[in-house]
Amino acid sequence: MVNLHRTVPQTPLDTLRVLLAEFSPEDTSFAGKLTHLVQTYRKQLFRELGGRLIQTTAPKGLRRAILSLIPKFDWPEWTPFVLQALQQEADLGVFDEGCAALGVIATREAYEALKQLQTLRNDPDRQVILTRELSQFQPQQSAGYYLSRLLEGQGNAKLSTQGAKILAVCAEPGDLASLVDAHRNEDPLIQRLAMRVIASLKAAEATQYLLDLLEQTRLEYLELQQIVEVQRRTLTLARGSAKPEFLRLVLERFQDRVPDISDCLERANSEENPEAGSELEPLRTEAKGQFDRFLLECLALLVEGKFARYSAYQSETADSAEVRVPQLNVLCDQAAEALAYRVSCGTVSFPEICPALVEIFRVRLGSDGFIQAFLNLLPATETSILDELLADPDLARRQRYLNALGSREDDALVPFFLKAMQDPIVEVGTLAIHHLGKLTSSFPALIKLFESGQHDQVRLAIRVFGENRTRLAAEPLVEFIQKDSRDDVLVEAVEALANIRYPAGTPIVLEMLHDGKPFNLQLALAKVLGLMGTAEASIGLLQKSLALKQPQVLILALEGALHAFPAFDTPLPVEHVPALMHLAERCFDEREGEGQRLRAMLAMQGFYAFDKGSYEKLKDQFSDFLFHMRTKENWDRENNDKVAAVIKELGRRSASLGLIAKKEVQIKGYLQTLPAKGPKRVEALLALRESLQDPELIIRPELARELADFVRKELSNKNAEWREIAHLCEIGGITHQEDLIEPIRGVFQRATGLGLKSAARTALFSLGLSEADLNRRAPIQSILVIEPSAFFRKRLVSSLSATGLWKLHEAGNRHEASEIVAQEPVDLILTESQDADGEMSSWLESLWEQQRFRLVLLSTSNRDLGNLADVPWLLGILFKPYPTEQLLRALES
Repeated sequence: MVNLHRTVPQTPLDTLRVLLAEFSPEDTSFAGKLTHLVQTYRKQLFRELGGRLIQTTAPKGLRRAILSLIPKFDWPEWTPFVLQALQQEADLGVFDEGCAALGVIATREAYEALKQLQTLRNDPDRQVILTRELSQFQPQQSAGYYLSRLLEGQGNAKLSTQGAKILAVCAEPGDLASLVDAHRNEDPLIQRLAMRVIASLKAAEATQYLLDLLEQTRLEYLELQQIVEVQRRTLTLARGSAKPEFLRLVLERFQDRVPDISDCLERANSEENPEAGSELEPLRTEAKGQFDRFLLECLALLVEGKFARYSAYQSETADSAEVRVPQLNVLCDQAAEALAYRVSCGTVSFPEICPALVEIFRVRLGSDGFIQAFLNLLPATETSILDELLADPDLARRQRYLNALGSREDDALVPFFLKAMQDPIVEVGTLAIHHLGKLTSSFPALIKLFESGQHDQVRLAIRVFGENRTRLAAEPLVEFIQKDSRDDVLVEAVEALANIRYPAGTPIVLEMLHDGKPFNLQLALAKVLGLMGTAEASIGLLQKSLALKQPQVLILALEGALHAFPAFDTPLPVEHVPALMHLAERCFDEREGEGQRLRAMLAMQGFYAFDKGSYEKLKDQFSDFLFHMRTKENWDRENNDKVAAVIKELGRRSASLGLIAKKEVQIKGYLQTLPAKGPKRVEALLALRESLQDPELIIRPELARELADFVRKELSNKNAEWREIAHLCEIGGITHQEDLIEPIRGVFQRATGLGLKSAARTALFSLGLSEADLNRRAPIQSILVIEPSAFFRKRLVSSLSATGLWKLHEAGNRHEASEIVAQEPVDLILTESQDADGEMSSWLESLWEQQRFRLVLLSTSNRDLGNLADVPWLLGILFKPYPTEQLLRALES
């Protein structure tokens, strides 16, 4: 069937979350993909990454991948996330990398975080790591000595970075002047490191310097813009016209500052005056900036007749401005980010810096760094400024504003995104819709629009529901299409429902589909039924097609009828084959199908049913059509090849159906003669697997279920050798039975040998899992709580039972727990790392080998867990004391 579903664009956070969900320890390209994503979206992503870093249930490999980003993107804002993560990190290697990351951040706050960890994590191994990192912050000389190291810059980046690290700790407010001089250095590394030290200084003077820097940058940028505008107007003027223009500009610029400017300019413009340029000297003394000096220099060259020099000066000025503007953007980004960091540290409040940031915003200076720093702090109550964002004429800049505000995922911004959706540029409006869809309070606001009865507001809400595939909107949309009589709105509502794919609405949509409806509505209804992908929708569409007449609707009905039956694993029921063949014949007919014949023939490649006669009939019919069309001059070779491929595939299926009985007897013979044990058993399983891999074999659903039952039973045999298990996994993959996913995934996760792991991996891929799904756990349905303290155990069980999500068991020690899991395996054990009998690790290992549980969540006050932190069945660690909300989040993640 033709894919009728368009790809929905994603927000930056969506893109990141998709990538994080696909994390697999075996995926060597993950780190590169993550780095590229952060390089693209910068600080829009760091909060989400920081949140994943502090999740104790996040895979160790994922936490290490996030920590590996910090040397490349050493933003000071990482510090609180890294500190919180290391306070509870059980793995020594990850702890080491986290401490090294704090050392790379190299701010006063990072140093204080390391000192705090030195107090909290007092085991010998971690003390060694912390002592190593803290020693790199300890000054052995005066601040001036390390300032000289900082000034090495790119010539000796390692030495410059080391100097900045120690200055972050030892610099005092009195060193601000020296740091300002360093920041004014042209070396980019010196600038960046000096700004980092200034941002960490606990002094009001540092804040004032940053505000002054923003103002100076803004004024210089405005002067450059004025110069560029004058150049745009004057470069195309003839020499005779340029001089009067500059005389006018100079007069306007200086008349308030120089009383006798008219006489001065008249003398300068005199052709008899050989020293005309010197007449402008009184004006030069009043010049206050680049723009003033530019006007006077151009006028002086023109009145002196130095036209070649005038042209050269214009070119030099244009080149200089082109180079300087990016530098000003960098300075603006640095100052804004430093001020935002000081706000996050509590050194300064946002209202104190807001006016300066607003002025920068209004001249559209700064790039992503400024935009993120400003909009991350801007309160949602500043509606006038938010309206100015939407009024920005630069399309790309408006999209950056939306992404920056969207990364906050702040419900208070719902009104802003509702306005942004109405942007005249479709791409901007769509981006606003997707950001709006991430806000939890957006749905009530949209439902209010949807139920308002106002045509434009209803259509806007429907558009959002469709773009965001809002599942909660499915029922209101179904009710709406039953009641509303406006055809244009009905079509949009049905198309939105198609995007959402809501199977429960199938009966109502089927009831609405008939030939009396408007043509566009019929198309939309047929499309939504086809996209449902359920047997009810496809068979209902097939039955409804008898009363449909429009060719474009008939072809959609044919494609939709095949959609729910995409393989011989899920074939079209034989009793519905005649109806499908009748619908196909109508589409093939030149008169009734009206040009849909080729599309219908190609659609029949998706026809799967245990009806050999139908395949033979279609094959002969298509062959005759191909023979007839080859005699026509307008027949297309590409279409010829497509139809020929369909004929070949239909013939293959017909031949396979003719051999199905014989091949099934052979397969059942293998099952009946399978040895109970010994080397012959492995050979028999291999023969069974190879017979199932016969390309001409079609496995009926009944046989697939029989084979799946056999595989499930044999996988539970604890005495089977690894080759038997590997062949069983391969057989299970061939059956395509979804209920084998969890048993085979358990084999994959427990396997230590490459052969068995590879066989299980291949089987899981055959069952439809992606690389990211291989290590993804199945939903937890049963939990065993092991807790010596009766009070704390009761508290845990009470919190878990209140959700109603899990079947719960409780035990006070390992002996009680052994009796429980002996009777019935559980999905998860919530336990301490040790009890009265000692460490729990060996006991848990034995239960794991007996497959009595799938996962363990540690609830412990012991921070030294040894090898227990590296076992494959550990879901996460909760360090006591912790709120029960943290436990629930760990189970939901």
